[in-house]
Amino acid sequence: MLLSLELEIKSLLDEFHEPEVVAEKLVKLFDDHKEEWSEKNVQELCRFMLNCSLYQNLIRFCLKYLPEKRFTLPWPYFIEALTQGLPDLEEDIVKFLVMGIEEEKAQEAVSLAKGGERFVPETKELRLDRKRKRRREASRIKQELMEELLTLRTQQLYDQEKALLGKMQRMFPGDQDIIDEIREHKERYALDILARRSPLSRGHTIEEPEVSPEVAAQTAELVKAIKMAASVYPEMAYDFAIASYMLDEVQASHDILESLELMPHEMWFFLEVKLKCRRFLEVIDELNRLELALATEPETFFATAYLRAQAYWGLDQKHIAIEILENITAARPHYRASSALLDLWRTQ
Repeated sequence: MLLSLELEIKSLLDEFHEPEVVAEKLVKLFDDHKEEWSEKNVQELCRFMLNCSLYQNLIRFCLKYLPEKRFTLPWPYFIEALTQGLPDLEEDIVKFLVMGIEEEKAQEAVSLAKGGERFVPETKELRLDRKRKRRREASRIKQELMEELLTLRTQQLYDQEKALLGKMQRMFPGDQDIIDEIREHKERYALDILARRSPLSRGHTIEEPEVSPEVAAQTAELVKAIKMAASVYPEMAYDFAIASYMLDEVQASHDILESLELMPHEMWFFLEVKLKCRRFLEVIDELNRLELALATEPETFFATAYLRAQAYWGLDQKHIAIEILENITAARPHYRASSALLDLWRTQ
């Protein structure tokens, strides 16, 4: 019993390597077990021969078994093989084939073949009509899947919703509606994780007091003096950057650090400053280099992952940020920095 022609073709190709030899073996197999071959199997065999440019083999196969009642002529493959293998086909034969196509009402099937226009004049219209039907069918299937997705979402079946979204993405690659649904699902899932990890009672907002004009002016003068001191005393510039950071003048701290040649261990502070300055892409880029420089340090992975999560959160890639922190807390359940950040994000 022929279970899978594709597996049979693969097995024969592995053994003989030559497509023509494989085609001959398959035709012999068909000849010995015709009753076990479905119409689909015959079409797969013809597709194999056509894709391997074995046009003469395909034509001989079809003509040999055409007189048999159980044999259904695979019109698109047969016509394309004739067009490619015998381009100078005589008009009398073409007329004879046209009669056969009309008798079997195979116009739509022949329109699938390359060169089908010679045998079916309305091939172009049939192809356009087929495209319209496919678009309508695709639209119908997509609508049904979207309705199923809504049902799963209403019932909060996250895993089933994720699996369905994956199926939809494979069926409709590049569809913007599905891309938006996937993004929305990931963000909802991320926020749900936050809600489960942090009770509502912990949520609170700290309001910063307004800075008076006098204090702002004094701070500006102080920052100006710090910057000047950093340029005059470069050996203390790193300390001046820390002082600026403690004054909440993160941009001043960034400007000072940017002009320095920092050691790898000093880069941690610079990355914290970049986060405060909302330079998230720069943080991610610098983290890649820092990981290489400190690859031998056991805490490097957790420290860089923690900062990377904050950068992705700042870029509004919340699902990625949550996944990173979840991985940290799974590996280090008592990694307080991750747990604290998860609690903080719950309030935002």
